[in-house]
Amino acid sequence: MKLRPTQEEILKYKSGKMAVSAVPGSGKTFTLTRLAAKLISDGRIDPAANQQILIVTYLNASVDTFRSRIRDLLQEQGLPPDQGYDVRTLHSLGLEIVRSARSSDRGNDLVVLDDAQSAHFRGLAIDNWKANWPDAWESMAPDGSVNAQRKWRRTLDKMVNTFIREAKNGRYKPADILALIHDKKTDDADFDIEGADSEFEADLSTPIVHMCAMIYADYQRIVKGQGALDFNDLIWQATELVDSAPEVVDALRKRWPYVLEDEAQDSVPLQEILLDGLTGPGGNWVRVGDPNQAITSTFTAAHPRFFNAFLERPDVQERPLPHSSRCAPRIYEAANKLVKWTLESHPVLEVRTTAFRDQEMLPAPAGDGKPNPDDDLAGLNIKVFEHREEEEIPRIAFFAQKYVEKFPERTIAVLVPTNDIGHKIAEIFDQNDAAYDNLLRGGTREREIAGGLHAALALLTEPTKKTNIGKFWEAMFRLDHPFADVEDERSEHLITLLNSVILPESLFFPEASGADALLQALPAGVTQQDDLTDIARYVQFAQRVFELGYLPIDDLIISVADELLAWHDSDAQAESNETDLAIAYQIANQVRAWADLNPEWRLPELVDQLGQIAEGRIRIATVSMDDTGFEPTPGRITLNTQHGSKGMEWDAVFLVGIDGGWIPGSLDGRFQGVDSESGVDPSAEVAAALHSLMDGGYGQFPGRSATEAAHIELICERLRLLYVGITRAKLYLHISRSRKKRQYRQEKDAEPASAIAVLYQHMIGLQESAE
Repeated sequence: MKLRPTQEEILKYKSGKMAVSAVPGSGKTFTLTRLAAKLISDGRIDPAANQQILIVTYLNASVDTFRSRIRDLLQEQGLPPDQGYDVRTLHSLGLEIVRSARSSDRGNDLVVLDDAQSAHFRGLAIDNWKANWPDAWESMAPDGSVNAQRKWRRTLDKMVNTFIREAKNGRYKPADILALIHDKKTDDADFDIEGADSEFEADLSTPIVHMCAMIYADYQRIVKGQGALDFNDLIWQATELVDSAPEVVDALRKRWPYVLEDEAQDSVPLQEILLDGLTGPGGNWVRVGDPNQAITSTFTAAHPRFFNAFLERPDVQERPLPHSSRCAPRIYEAANKLVKWTLESHPVLEVRTTAFRDQEMLPAPAGDGKPNPDDDLAGLNIKVFEHREEEEIPRIAFFAQKYVEKFPERTIAVLVPTNDIGHKIAEIFDQNDAAYDNLLRGGTREREIAGGLHAALALLTEPTKKTNIGKFWEAMFRLDHPFADVEDERSEHLITLLNSVILPESLFFPEASGADALLQALPAGVTQQDDLTDIARYVQFAQRVFELGYLPIDDLIISVADELLAWHDSDAQAESNETDLAIAYQIANQVRAWADLNPEWRLPELVDQLGQIAEGRIRIATVSMDDTGFEPTPGRITLNTQHGSKGMEWDAVFLVGIDGGWIPGSLDGRFQGVDSESGVDPSAEVAAALHSLMDGGYGQFPGRSATEAAHIELICERLRLLYVGITRAKLYLHISRSRKKRQYRQEKDAEPASAIAVLYQHMIGLQESAE
């Protein structure tokens, strides 16, 4: 394939530090894989000496993509296809570095917690603090209802999570934080860190920071007691080794003389410090990313300012990739107008300087082998509805299905701002039997499967509890199991009957046989012959579940899932069951992890945790399609969040719910996460207080409070999310919002997003020029 001039410039790279700012659809993976293959073919590394080009990327799916493409390129040149390169995620890289510094008998025992496990231990640490300091807890918690108390607990969990994340990315240890809180030095012989760790002083000027620091210390104690590391610990430990162990870093630099980093705009501070130390002052480090697609800064430690600063360094060669062949002109021009308006005219001055890097998407050069889609075939539409739940959501679902009918050869996506909106659209798709792929996390189906597994294991744990008997039938019915294939009204009748069982032990473990045993167990006078037939099949199925009770918890869940889900009467059903079983497998892994980390737990405690997943109180660390690789199928709708859509593209894209609540136009509006009474964002405030305590700063925006700064960052990220959403579309882009929406059972007005007005003007200009 013919290279573009900008790609040729990048492939001239030989050594040193280089930064590539790549617009959407510019072929950054294409270019980076060719650069890796060229460095190998040019003899820049010595495979015989086990030297490799290290490629660090964001997702597991990207690892596979890079490997296969580099392998093919080397094979085309007659070179060994599996030598000279090593592709890793940051997680994998951290593991390799930490293990390389450990003795061989300890390295493979390293346990790294996933998000759900970390959240579990964080919750334990919060519970411990509450138990140790009930008066302080009561003084901080709001008065009022149980719901208010639950809300406070969720707020605190989010606040502590932010505190720990910021502390670890700043490399602040609990002892260091507590020492400064007590106005002591950690090397002061008279300072008792254990005492400070266990004494809460409410009269300190930073009681919330003190509380969070104590919870942080206890969290680290719990994690260490499990012989584990969380993700930030892993990268921190790898960074410390690179900083302080010359023999380790020398060996790593010999092994990886070149480091190529993908998705650099989403790099967290620890990642940047790690790779900087790994390459060294005169090392070879290529960073590729797009600051305008940085969409994780409000919930991780990542921020585009780090990559932007790298782009401006005097020792860094900057090589842009501005040409994109993905979008039709009217669509990439819409993205450019959004960037230009934000840089020049956004009402919040700090947003102008923070949200976007000043770079345009340019079309593919004339004569390019992959030209942009024909603008005459493209479309851009912006639609305003009266009500989100009553009009926008059902109409967009209808429009998407009609688009598929009209263009079955095209790919299409409905991208939503939140999972909640996505679940409502999914319900409509399900009602209409639409052909679609649901990429939402924590979806209805996930909870249904968890509910089915919970019902089965609850019955196994307490088979004589009447409510368990009825709930297991209900789970079978909801999961469309053929043994529960009855009408809704009949299912309700059978649930009532099963909940009224007189002798549960006679139902499942009868002394008699056949119908006589069932009649002994069921209430007299109301049980009909049809009931006996359906309930007999149900009992037969339940007894199969009882036979699995000897298995370890993960094998038990997988085996029960096989019984509940692994049946099909068509190819479409078989495909659906495979997806269901994949979800069940992830649930089994999560429950097994809980069992390993809590050896005192038995089946009842694990069943209770499973129930928490089914109720949506616990989100499991599911593997999403963007983790494993996803290719849209023509004629099928992809349902995803805007966040989840990054790295993908479709012929047609519907962006839903783009209003002023999602993209605030000023700092005066209502922001998610803000306490209604204090008017502040607790997580933002505690992060700012931590940095102020530890390094005297954190004020990115002079004169702004921590809450105002967090709101500026949120506006910036939502604008970048809109940019990402626009640039997923190749041929057709549809943006919608509503004037009213329903929140917490109340009707509320929904202000327009000022950014949409810019895109609306662009659409009107296109219509006028076509007349």
